[in-house]
Amino acid sequence: MSRILIIDDEPSVRRALRRILEKSGHEIEEASDGAAGVVACAASEPDLIITDIIMPKMNGIDAVTAIRQAHPNVRILAISGGGNFEPQSYKPEAITTSAYLAAAERSGADAVMTKPFDRAQLMEKVDALLAPRV
Repeated sequence: MSRILIIDDEPSVRRALRRILEKSGHEIEEASDGAAGVVACAASEPDLIITDIIMPKMNGIDAVTAIRQAHPNVRILAISGGGNFEPQSYKPEAITTSAYLAAAERSGADAVMTKPFDRAQLMEKVDALLAPRV
C-alpha cells in the first residue's frame, strides 16, 4: 500500500499508530521528533506523514514547514492534544489544541486531528489523504 512516516515524541503513540496502519497494509517508518522526521522524509519519500505538533528539538509546525518546502506533494496529517494529557485537565477542544492545529494548517498540513481519536477516525483521514487527487 502506502508508505507512512509517523513523527511523534511519545513511543506509545507511535506504537498505536503503527499497529493500526500496518493492519491496513501500510508500510510504516517512525521518527521521535520533528528534526528526525525531516531527515526521515528526505530519505524515504513517504506518501503520507502523520506528525504531532508539540515535540522537543523541532516542533511539528517547524517540521511541517520544512517538509512542505522540500516535498510539496507529500500529504501531511497534523495531530495534537495541545500538550494537556493529564486525565484531570485534558480538554480536547482547549484553545491551545485548536491554535496548534490551526498553525499546522497554515504551515502546510493537509488535514488535522485532535487527540485522542479512534481507529475509524484515523483511517477515514488517512484514506482521504491517500486517495488519488483529481
